[in-house]
Amino acid sequence: MNPLYSVAAAVDGAVFIAALLAGTYAAWWALGILRWDRILADPFGPQARLLRFLLALAGGLVCGLVAILYVAAAQAFRLALP
Repeated sequence: MNPLYSVAAAVDGAVFIAALLAGTYAAWWALGILRWDRILADPFGPQARLLRFLLALAGGLVCGLVAILYVAAAQAFRLALP
């Protein structure tokens, strides 16, 4: 295996992890504004915290995938230009 490919794969993996973590943090921050006491019976219980975490994780995954797709599209567009 070419070492150049392994470096590129490592960089791509690091960028994906960074985008996923940044998206999860942004989703967690955005979910903080919700009035959980109107939605849930016990807004500070462990189940509510787990629900907020899972929603933030799902939102972070979506944000991270959008960021990765945007970067991939920008790279493909740059390579397509003469």
